[in-house]
Amino acid sequence: MPIEWKELDLHNCESLYTEALHLYDLSFPEEVRESHDLFRRSIALSSRENKYHFLVGLENGKVISMATAHYFAKANFGYIVYLAAHPENRGAGLGKKTLLEMQRRLEMDAKESGYSLAAVVLETEKETLAHDEEEYKTNLKRLKFFEGLGFRIAEADYVQPPLFHGQTPVPLYLQIKVLDKEARLNPKEIIDTMYEEKYKKINQVSKEELMLCLEA
Repeated sequence: MPIEWKELDLHNCESLYTEALHLYDLSFPEEVRESHDLFRRSIALSSRENKYHFLVGLENGKVISMATAHYFAKANFGYIVYLAAHPENRGAGLGKKTLLEMQRRLEMDAKESGYSLAAVVLETEKETLAHDEEEYKTNLKRLKFFEGLGFRIAEADYVQPPLFHGQTPVPLYLQIKVLDKEARLNPKEIIDTMYEEKYKKINQVSKEELMLCLEA
């Protein structure tokens, strides 16, 4: 059965939104989860310059995957924040299908702004910072998954700003999938845009905290 894709907003399908958040909580450890309120805030602040997507994949009306992403029009790239497939449906290419569907929507955002999408970016954990062998293998598997989809680790030091009060910023890989080589989008421009449009305006991380991340 083909997957039904649905984009959630603040005015439809509250039950699907609740179901998607349950999958989100199930898929990510607490230390890498943003608060549920930030999803609503991101949806509410979505605009032509910073378009936000909360996408779910449905099978027989049940949420089997979810992804969230931003399209930043001024810098012309997409930023996938979260991607998850239901444990019962993993191993069937669902993660890949969900990511590619989100990429398609980001490409549509760029087209509406008069561009060809320059790149899609995301953050991934460093295998070298794993706490144990199991986490090390999981991180390697995740890196190979994104590599197979065309993402490459940027040659830049990247630190994810705190996701909640009191959290220590985390060094991560910044991965970039270049779609338009003529755009010449550089990692510094990408990081500056993510910090300003996502972490400062939406997550409300202070300018001082962001500067510390840049200097780390």
